[in-house]
Amino acid sequence: MEEFKRIYLEKRIDDQLAYYVRQEGRALPLFKRLKRGFWLATIAAIVCTAAYALAHTFEIEVPEWVQTTVFYFLPISLPVVAAALISLISINDLQRRVARYREMRAMLEDSRKQVAFCQTWNSLERIVLKTERALLQEVLEWHSITSFSESH
Repeated sequence: MEEFKRIYLEKRIDDQLAYYVRQEGRALPLFKRLKRGFWLATIAAIVCTAAYALAHTFEIEVPEWVQTTVFYFLPISLPVVAAALISLISINDLQRRVARYREMRAMLEDSRKQVAFCQTWNSLERIVLKTERALLQEVLEWHSITSFSESH
C-alpha cells in the first residue's frame, strides 16, 4: 500500500498539481493585466468627461489640443478600449479558467494530504476515486469547451 501511495502521489497527483499551477501561472497574469487595463481605461474616460464638464461649467479656458484630445477624443475612444479589454477576458474565458485552476489545485492538494494519511485500502480507494472523478470531469469540461469553440 505504501508503494502505491508513493507512486500515485508522485506520478498522478503531483504531476496534475504541477500542471494546474503552471496553467494558473499563465492565465492569471494575463487576466490581471486585462482587468487592470479595463479599469484604467474606464476611470480615465470618467475623468476626461468630468474635466470636460467642469471646464464648460466654470468656463475655464483650455488649449485647443486639450479640448480635441481630452474632451472629445478620449471620452469616446477609452470606453471602446475598455470594452475590448473586457471582451478579451470573456473570449478567453480567463476569469472562469483562473477560478477552475485554483479549485483543481486546492482539490489536488487536499487529495494529496488525504492519500498521505490513509491507513486502509478502502479509504485510499475512496480518495482515489474522488480525485479521478474530479480529473475526469475537468477533461470532459475541457473537451466540451474546445469542441464547442471549434464548431463555431
